[in-house]
Amino acid sequence: MIRMMTIEMRILWRVAVALLLADAATQAQTNSATSTNQASSSTNQVSSSTNQVSSSTNQVSSSTNQVKSATAAPAKPPPAVPTNGWKSSVAVGFSLARGNADTTLASFAANTQKKWTHNDLMFGADGLYGKTRLPNSSQSQTTAETLHGFSQYNRSLGDGFYAYARADGFHDGVADIKYRLTLAPGIGYYFVTNKTVDLSLECGPGYIKEQLDGKSESFATLRAAQRFHYAISPHAKVWDTVEFLPQADHLDNYIVNAELGVESALTKNNKLNLRTVLQDSYNNVPAAGRLKNDLKLIAALAYKF
Repeated sequence: MIRMMTIEMRILWRVAVALLLADAATQAQTNSATSTNQASSSTNQVSSSTNQVSSSTNQVSSSTNQVKSATAAPAKPPPAVPTNGWKSSVAVGFSLARGNADTTLASFAANTQKKWTHNDLMFGADGLYGKTRLPNSSQSQTTAETLHGFSQYNRSLGDGFYAYARADGFHDGVADIKYRLTLAPGIGYYFVTNKTVDLSLECGPGYIKEQLDGKSESFATLRAAQRFHYAISPHAKVWDTVEFLPQADHLDNYIVNAELGVESALTKNNKLNLRTVLQDSYNNVPAAGRLKNDLKLIAALAYKF
């Protein structure tokens, strides 16, 4: 009996030990799973934080790129309106008188100019033609017959200086000048130049070839010229030019050309203008039987385009 009880006690003890071991193993598995879940949750939290940091970094990077883009590519200004086109004008004058003397006088002038940053190019032509018939005469007499053309190129050298090359052609039938061709390169200087006023002086050598009084000749010359323009207002201006051309080896043989002009707009857009010009041509050695000085006062309507 005692032995039976002893055997039962051993069996119960073993069962209790087995149950305790099984419970311990289950608890260990549960704790392990909980730790694993906690570690996984922590890892997920770290990953989420990392993603948030990465997202913030990307936002900062995007903002930086936007700032760089704005700095590197500023807004483009509106295109500038070109101001270096050709500026041209044509002027026509006409005078008619009938009575004791029949007089007809016509004049024209055309000019065009273009300015670049360092270059100027100018062309011009003008002419005057007049006839007069005296009383009791059937023949008209030519009282004015001039034709003049020029071209000039200026190249800026900086500090107000510029190099120029100029060519002139001139004809005066009344003064018996069949033709006079003048070539003159040189250096010019602007004492002042702006939108309101400009004053310049030019000087250099030159060459003249002409047919005067039926005789052809050519000679070297010197050239000095002064130019002045002044805008009295947006609708009016005055100007003057003086040119002195002495023969290099015979200074008593010289030519002086001068012009004084005033112009006033007749329309608000300055397209149509009234122009009055006083021109003087002086030749110290004229053709035989001709006077040294020719003075002309011309009024004309000028159209600008």
